Amino acid sequence: MGNEAGYVGLGAAKAKQMREAIDKAITEAKLNVIPVRLGCGSWECRCGSPHSVPVKTRGKAGSVEMILIPAPRGTGLVAGDTAKAVLRLAGVKDVWTQSKGETRTKENTAKATLEALRNILAYKTVKDWARA
Repeated sequence: MGNEAGYVGLGAAKAKQMREAIDKAITEAKLNVIPVRLGCGSWECRCGSPHSVPVKTRGKAGSVEMILIPAPRGTGLVAGDTAKAVLRLAGVKDVWTQSKGETRTKENTAKATLEALRNILAYKTVKDWARA
């Protein structure tokens, strides 16, 4: 789940009834919400508006490795279905992705994409220099 404006969470659950499993997964996703730093990191664009990821980043879950690369405005989400859903809910509008490993496992693909978005927070951008 996400608000399409910089916050996204991922949850998975099991239950005998599907409605119960969905409710548990939504509750878990709400408890695991992370902020996503958006920006314009593409050397082709440099518009300054937050439509893409600010830096190239990677995330790994299981055998899946997901690499997010900043893209210029108007490119769209160049990603698989699972990664595209996570990125859309995070509020990313333009990004190139590169994936390695067994991407047929949807849970690991979603976790790797979420980990890549989480790793963006470790980078210090020029705007963060003044705060430090």
